[in-house]
Amino acid sequence: MELMVRIAKAFDVSVDYLIREENNIAVNKIENLELLHKIEEVNNLPEEDQHTIISFLDAFVKRRKFENLLNG
Repeated sequence: MELMVRIAKAFDVSVDYLIREENNIAVNKIENLELLHKIEEVNNLPEEDQHTIISFLDAFVKRRKFENLLNG
């Protein structure tokens, strides 16, 4: 479930939207197929591993956003 929350936040939609959307538009926004396949693989990992990967992704995204703010 936490993975769904993270995906929803990344696409600025609700989890409810992801669940009930017929065409799953949020997933269709991922243009990089390799990334999409990796997300599917992560979803099948044990929850502890998923949390580790999510923490890493959060840190990376936050760092990138901070760098973008600094560089304008």
